[in-house]
Amino acid sequence: MTQVRVKEVIGTIQVVDGEALLTPQLLERIVGAVLSALGHSQRDEESRRRDTRIAGACCDSCDGEQAG
Repeated sequence: MTQVRVKEVIGTIQVVDGEALLTPQLLERIVGAVLSALGHSQRDEESRRRDTRIAGACCDSCDGEQAG
């Protein structure tokens, strides 16, 4: 019989909550909700830009600030 003495052990432990696991259907619903919210946010930003743009600006990207 051989004896082995271990002075130090290094390991990784991962704890998983079985109720926290996402099903593919639930993940799809979450992704859909996030994409929808992102779309609303982008439309709001575009609307804000249109509403605050100065008429006669040199271009859409400068928001009315002309170089000079």
